[in-house]
Formats: sequence, structure tokens, C-alpha cells
Amino acid sequence: MSEPTPEEQVAAAMVAFQATLEMARGHLARVAATPVHTPDERHQLHRDALDGRLGPDMERLARLVEDGETSWGEVFEGSSPHAGLLHSHLETMEQRYAEDWKQALEDDPTFDPRTVEAEMLDQEDDG
Repeated sequence: MSEPTPEEQVAAAMVAFQATLEMARGHLARVAATPVHTPDERHQLHRDALDGRLGPDMERLARLVEDGETSWGEVFEGSSPHAGLLHSHLETMEQRYAEDWKQALEDDPTFDPRTVEAEMLDQEDDG
């Protein structure tokens, strides 16, 4: 077999890119369709953030939500121009709860990291 031409290489790369893009769009649609918080949890989050209990970035986000410049939904979807302010809070939560999350996964008899890896490989193969 001969080596693919540059045009064939570009075409193959475009097919792979389109497949990856479709996978990402599907994942984003699933994430966007799944609420992160209940209305009560979101209300509590908003109050805690406004009171400064979640750090200065979250307080700023809460004020932006209060002012109508963004919404918590947009922030958690990543579509808000202010979503970056969430990072410091997420990093704090990761540091605080990493061991708890790890233990919960280890204690979950249905969790198998090989399954996650296999699903990712299957999606690549389907593309």
C-alpha cells in the first residue's frame, strides 16, 4: 500500500476532527441538560456566596447574578463570560473533598475506572 497523499491525510484529519467535535457537542448537551443544583441548593449557594463564605470570586459572581449580568446556570454551563471566577471555588472544593471523593469511588461497587476508559475508546472507534 502506498502512503496517503497530503490531501488524504487532511481529509482523514478532518473526519477525525468532526467526529471529536460531535462527541464533544453530545457531551455538552448531556451536561447542559442535567441541573447541577436543585433550586433550593442554588438559592443557598447564592446566599453563601453573597455573604462571602465561599471566597471573593464567588461573592463577585453572586453580585453579577444579582445585577442580572449572568446567571448561575450560565456560570455552571461555562457559557457565562464570568465562568472563570468559579475556578478558585472548585479548586478549594477539590482540595477540601478530594479524599472523600476518592473514598466514595473506592467504596462504590459499581465504579470501575476501566469502564470509563473503555467508553472513551469506544467513542473514538465509533468516530
